[in-house]
Amino acid sequence: MALARAMAVELTVEVPDALITRYPGIESDVVADVLDVVEVESGIHQVTLALAADLAGEDLNRLLNLLLGNCSMMPGVRLVDLHLPDQLLSRFKGPRHGIAGVRELTAIADRPLVATVLKPRGAPVQDLVRVCREFATAGGDLIKDDHNLIDDDLESFRDRVVRCAQAIRESQGDRHVIYLVNLIAPSQQLDARLEIALEAGADGALLAPWVIGLDRVRELTGRWPGVYLGHPSMSGVLTGGASSGIDAHIVHGTLARLAGLDGSVFVNSGGRFPVTRTEGRSIAAALRQPLANLKPAWAVPAGGMRPERLPEMIEDFGRDTMMLMGGALLTAKEGIEACTREIVQQLEERFETAREM
Repeated sequence: MALARAMAVELTVEVPDALITRYPGIESDVVADVLDVVEVESGIHQVTLALAADLAGEDLNRLLNLLLGNCSMMPGVRLVDLHLPDQLLSRFKGPRHGIAGVRELTAIADRPLVATVLKPRGAPVQDLVRVCREFATAGGDLIKDDHNLIDDDLESFRDRVVRCAQAIRESQGDRHVIYLVNLIAPSQQLDARLEIALEAGADGALLAPWVIGLDRVRELTGRWPGVYLGHPSMSGVLTGGASSGIDAHIVHGTLARLAGLDGSVFVNSGGRFPVTRTEGRSIAAALRQPLANLKPAWAVPAGGMRPERLPEMIEDFGRDTMMLMGGALLTAKEGIEACTREIVQQLEERFETAREM
């Protein structure tokens, strides 16, 4: 109980009790209430705190600081669940498109979307253009830059994006293939790069909230119309500890939606990173569960996914999923175009059968 009280104070006022009692209303209006302390297993307790919604303001910087703040430096403290009242949620716009809006753009009504990645950094632009052309020709649905595909200056960025967007538009036929640029650059260039990309024919951007800032992402998605996916780069600092940090479903699900992301890329089991299927499912659930008026968002399992994993990913995540194939698709022996066609056909057949049942 003493630790719970210490957490309640640390998150909100960070002062000795003697100073709290000096000012009327601080104890009742500012300091978090300890609602419950339950021992869930030997030596491990679940602490439930209640904080006044007004303390969070209307930005995600304040909210994140309030949720864990100084307690992130306390050993053995992990944020495992979060309930946000409608009063607070109403301050955030959430995803602009969400699941339904992205489906409307692509005209894909009832199957997962097929996505790929432009990479690696250092490849000639003409090779990236070829990937765009072959993937779009074969019926792929979404192409995003890799989070490491970074241009050093605005002119290089403009040239690459214009050429990639043109190749996609020339190859997509009567469909609309979504193209998202990577937006990692000096902070003062982010708006300029996004404006360049949208003018060039891109549909939005890949944003890394834990690199450029969670509230900066909220600002960009609110200001610039487009489709936005979140990338998990640096998020392992938050989610990686077994007894510290924040559970992945809050980071890649709840906070991603508050930041206005239409989908969230997260590392899935069976790839390059040591995560479980349960963790992936919890992220997908948080992206889709009712959250006031915020639209549900796409689950984008990643981190070394391969075409043979499709049945398992369908089982775990269902139809409202972007099947993101990066290196496995780009190095497929049969070629990008043939591999993409095979993935699209497999999904169409699977979900056509599901409709008929």
